[in-house]
Amino acid sequence: MGDAAVTSELIVQFPLQGEWFVGADGTEAGHELAFDFIRLDRKLRATRKSSLHELLTAVPLDQYLGWGQPIVSPFEGRVVTAVDGHSERSQSFITAMFESLSATVSPSQRKRLETLQATGGDIGAFAGNHLVIESADSEGVFAFMAHARTGSIIPRIGDPVCVNQQVAEVGNSGQSVAPHLHFHLMSDPSPNSVQVIPFKFARYEVYLKGEWRLQEHALPKKRQRIRSVPAPA
Repeated sequence: MGDAAVTSELIVQFPLQGEWFVGADGTEAGHELAFDFIRLDRKLRATRKSSLHELLTAVPLDQYLGWGQPIVSPFEGRVVTAVDGHSERSQSFITAMFESLSATVSPSQRKRLETLQATGGDIGAFAGNHLVIESADSEGVFAFMAHARTGSIIPRIGDPVCVNQQVAEVGNSGQSVAPHLHFHLMSDPSPNSVQVIPFKFARYEVYLKGEWRLQEHALPKKRQRIRSVPAPA
């Protein structure tokens, strides 16, 4: 199934509700075609604490603006992977960033990830609690959603899901600087696959020049504020 060709533009629903900040837009090396969404306030703070407090102090996870927010299925499909039980921990931003960068550049960590990718091993240390959903309408298309809150994964392997159905909650499991959702599409059911595929979101709004503007069949850019909008009646 991983060899199936996607011949038409893939349009999926935005997998979150409410307003979000685009932390990665799929253009970064090593993060191609993958998105990270984090909830920040207008001062770009992930919590209601001061920026200095966030930077230097471990803030309880329940005080993060995005933690526990619903993650929804981007399309109708079937769950093929549902991994839960990986723990979460609160760290200062500077500590979490240091650990993340160290893991990125560490030869041993890179080798470990490459081994997991080659053997199909558990990537929970990196992805945390995660889901893979197979599209019912597009053959060979799988959505990967990572870093969910511990205990929040709702469906089980084999369960059908509807578009916009809640499947988990935003969390901070795995290799995560702050509670966020990692999202991409791939042509193979294994999260270890590097066969990511391009797509666009059906509808969302982006905040530009002081106003919200509707975007259809588009993708947001890094550092943009975006928000979900209901599907047209």
